[in-house]
Amino acid sequence: MRFTIYITLLLSSFSAFAQEGKKVQFVGGARSLLSHSDFTSKTDVEDTVTARKMTGGYALLDLGFKINPNATTEILGMVRIKNDFGGFWGSGVNFDVRQLYVKGVAANVLRYQIGNIDYKLSPYTFYNHNADMLVQSTASLKIKEDIVNYETFYKNNTWRQQGAAADFALKFPKVIQEMKFNGFITRMNPTNMTNILERFYGGGNITIVQSKYFTIGGNHVSVFDLKQTAASNDAYRNSVSTGTFVSGMEFDKIKFGIDGETGFSNSFSSQDNEGKLSDYFVNAKLNVEAKKLGIKFNLGYMDNGADFRSAGAQSKRVDYNQVNNYYDRYTNAQIVRPLSMYDLYNDPTLYTSSINTGIMAYNPSINNALPYGTATFNRKGIYSTLSYEDKKKIVAVSATYYKLSEIRGQGTLNLKSFDYLKGNLVFDVSNLLKWKLKQIINVGVAYQNTQRESDLLFEQISLKSTTMNVGVELEIVKDLSILGNAFMFSSVGNELLPVRNDKGEIINFNPYFVDGQELNISAGLKFNFSKDVYLACLYEQNKNNFNTLNPYNIKQLMLFYVMKF
Repeated sequence: MRFTIYITLLLSSFSAFAQEGKKVQFVGGARSLLSHSDFTSKTDVEDTVTARKMTGGYALLDLGFKINPNATTEILGMVRIKNDFGGFWGSGVNFDVRQLYVKGVAANVLRYQIGNIDYKLSPYTFYNHNADMLVQSTASLKIKEDIVNYETFYKNNTWRQQGAAADFALKFPKVIQEMKFNGFITRMNPTNMTNILERFYGGGNITIVQSKYFTIGGNHVSVFDLKQTAASNDAYRNSVSTGTFVSGMEFDKIKFGIDGETGFSNSFSSQDNEGKLSDYFVNAKLNVEAKKLGIKFNLGYMDNGADFRSAGAQSKRVDYNQVNNYYDRYTNAQIVRPLSMYDLYNDPTLYTSSINTGIMAYNPSINNALPYGTATFNRKGIYSTLSYEDKKKIVAVSATYYKLSEIRGQGTLNLKSFDYLKGNLVFDVSNLLKWKLKQIINVGVAYQNTQRESDLLFEQISLKSTTMNVGVELEIVKDLSILGNAFMFSSVGNELLPVRNDKGEIINFNPYFVDGQELNISAGLKFNFSKDVYLACLYEQNKNNFNTLNPYNIKQLMLFYVMKF
């Protein structure tokens, strides 16, 4: 009771202070999830060990205080209070600091931010590629992906780091319009005073805007260990320097231009000169837009060297070495249930927000062509995108195709080839029929084909994967919508996955065989109280037979309440 009274008085005082000059604002969000699941597996012997049914959930509040002590400074502190359902009298309540930063403007010129920063530069230097969700999430899938992105701080391909960032710009009367400067420094890990050195990650860029027709830029990032911060003197370095350019012309009916990025990387250890890696990359494309027809087209070429390494651009979101938190084992033998697409949409703990200097594991069935996004090393080839949107915004369709190959063979002189096609179609029924209620149908598909030919049977590779999602969002009355999704993921074939040591060197290969399918059907209702507050009830059924001897089926009923403020 005393605690409740104290919190009430504290919030009241802050509210009064906020009203006087609006120096304090409350920001954050709240979410509650209640779920009931049914898990079954098909085995020769009935599974009597795994609990078939499970009920759980949580309620959480992210309460942030945004303080403006003056016109040029902002301070944000956000605390999370989370209670897992089943915890009583405070035993299941957790308190965490979710966000903390100070930002402002110095001398009306330099903008800065210290603490938690959301940062990105270019796709080859510091960029959070989404390489595992290949199709656009819609309807019920979008609810779950939005929660994953909120929990992991993913937004607009930025990485959430702890450090400092600053930027400023200079304007000129002639020759060039503007020069923009950005810089950041983050702490990757502290020293343990013995064999781990203090490690930092920093860099920045310069962008020169000559005119609306031409812009060039330079980027540099570096991972570096500070010597003498531990007993070890083996300092690691990974630096990437790139140049970018954007140029274009626009007329009444057509718009065209070129843009691209090129650069090089260096990775080495101060006590291992023979293990130094250096390489370059080139990525450029031509863009054409027929404005009145609503058609856009681009044609590009990429050449990412086999030894190109960029920690900030090649770190993956998903940590495939993680173990599921939800039904991690099943059957009487309690075998490990591997990560599935179902888990990627439901479990934020499988994701990481840290930059990894090693080469992270990936699932070749999901994305074998570009497992680390655009910055994937050892890839070259062409790619193209064609999109169309009519003036009435009834139909929007896009398709992207990559024709790639390896630059250097792995364990052989023969090279893998990759065909990667992905497309998306949005059909707005409400715009077609001129209805006020929102009626959207969305179809997304991604297909990958990896091949390697050889006279030797063990070198031959053939792996095909298909991802497809059909989503509908039908508003039946104002703010009340029916949601539906049919998501399918299948893969068949074989691969040889490299086994690497802690320096990233290939020391062996593991054969990889797959032949399975995952099917997820979901439906539900969603009511929007406002733009940032909604209540949703979803039911889904997920069937997975990638383990042919032990396929399983998950049925789940979920009730979401989500609020942002």
